[in-house]
Amino acid sequence: MANDSDSKRAYMLCHQAKRLNLPALFVTHNDARKFPNLKVGEARENFKFDKILCDVPCSGDGTVRKNNVIWKTFHMHMGHKLHELQREILIRGVELLKVGGRLTYSTCSFNPIENEAVVQSVLEHFKGKV
Repeated sequence: MANDSDSKRAYMLCHQAKRLNLPALFVTHNDARKFPNLKVGEARENFKFDKILCDVPCSGDGTVRKNNVIWKTFHMHMGHKLHELQREILIRGVELLKVGGRLTYSTCSFNPIENEAVVQSVLEHFKGKV
C-alpha cells in the first residue's frame, strides 16, 4: 500500500508501478495526518502495518547540490514551518504500526528541526503509551 497527498504523484506512482508487475499494489490519495483506519475481519478491528515509511514533505535543503533554485531561496528557518506537519504525519504512522513493527522516518533535509527534533518530539508524545 502506498499513499501520497499529491494526486499527480499518486497517479505517477500507479503508472510507474505497472512496470514492476507487482502482484498487489494499492495506492491511496490521503492527507497522511488523517490516514483512515482500515477495518479488517469479522471483529472489524483496525488494521496495523508491519512496516511503514514516512517520507515526509521537507524543505529539501539536502538537495541544494542538484537544485540551484533551492539554494537561491533557502533560509535557515525553512524547516520551522514544516516541523508540525512532519510531526503529525509521524504520529499517525506510529498509530498505524503494529507492536514490534518497523517505521522509517525520511526527509531530504539536513536540518535537525526537520529530523532529530521531529523524532524526539514524537518519542516524548508516546512515552509510556506504545
